[in-house]
Amino acid sequence: MIGKEEVRRLKEDIAFRSGPLLSLYVATNPADPNVTDYSAGSKNKPYVIRAKDTMKELGVPAGVQKRVLDRLEHDVAAGRTRAIFADEGELHVYDLNVDLPVVDLASGGLEARWGEPYVLPLVLALDEYERYAVVLLDEERWRLFEVYLGEVRELADAFRAVDPGQWRQLAEAKPGTPMGVAARGGSGRDKYDRRMLAWTHRFYRQLAAETAHWLERLGAERLILMGVPEETRYFADLLPKAVRERVVAHLPLPARGSKVSPAEVLRAVEQAISEVERQKEAELLDRVREEGLWGTEQVLEDLQLGRVYALVMPWRPEGEVWVCPETGYASLDRAKVEAVCPGEPERTDLASTLVELATLFGARVEFVRGDNADRLKDEFGGLAGLKRW
Repeated sequence: MIGKEEVRRLKEDIAFRSGPLLSLYVATNPADPNVTDYSAGSKNKPYVIRAKDTMKELGVPAGVQKRVLDRLEHDVAAGRTRAIFADEGELHVYDLNVDLPVVDLASGGLEARWGEPYVLPLVLALDEYERYAVVLLDEERWRLFEVYLGEVRELADAFRAVDPGQWRQLAEAKPGTPMGVAARGGSGRDKYDRRMLAWTHRFYRQLAAETAHWLERLGAERLILMGVPEETRYFADLLPKAVRERVVAHLPLPARGSKVSPAEVLRAVEQAISEVERQKEAELLDRVREEGLWGTEQVLEDLQLGRVYALVMPWRPEGEVWVCPETGYASLDRAKVEAVCPGEPERTDLASTLVELATLFGARVEFVRGDNADRLKDEFGGLAGLKRW
């Protein structure tokens, strides 16, 4: 899993290399027949052959080619997409369990450049996918998981500071009344329940502080709680306000409870994460309707005037645009580009042009998928934005 340090290195180190550098994006999804269908008589994966041919066409030095091909041929890719950045001295490899935006890898395609670092597709993916924390509340023990870019890992050190005896006490001394509800009646059992409820309250507050600490350490913006509903909601109420506002779902415990594997946790939360992301996209489009702008040409124009701070686009925009090579000015209308271009305009891919313009003019990119992508096309002409003023 790509951690915060890898993200920092990509954005602050690799992105600002003076070059020349090979930037290579290749589909490695074993479920894709274009990746797994070996040509007759060839021992190499199809994407290895395409990478070799592409690097030759780009004029990549033989030494860099050999290092990259050795890695592609002998190292099993752990995901759907592999991004490689290489020069004569260094080789950086990122395996992702997701497809990348903008670069069309669905058919086993390949994107490569030799020269200035081309990190935009990977940076967009890192920014697009939110980092989730998942807390599994079980009376035997609590566990913390990180879910990011289609991968999951357990934080083994989480909650380790809690005395193991407290977990046993929590399991053995559940109050007879629901969590957060004071016992009544004055009986000995009621007094016991009240004492246990007070102890549980203090214990949960300790765990709330631990959870807040880990969310900040991970950089997780969204939190999912898994467990008995009354307990997850009681715990959520005890979280600091800034953390409580990150709770996006309450899910039941998996069938195996605290013995569940990380892979089972991932399967259990995938649907909830998808629903959260689609809801956030729908809310973004509602906001565009109230205060934004839309239409491809209009958004292109305002983007290049610095008026757009959030560019809303489908996961893989289709179409082409005219661009002036000397100035970078872009428009759907060739005549508009010709009027301000010293040379001959070039026809180029709309998707890569959009993300490059967004980066140049300081606009963040927000992607929408599925029904929201259809709505963006039907209601907003395929492209939208939020204005700075």
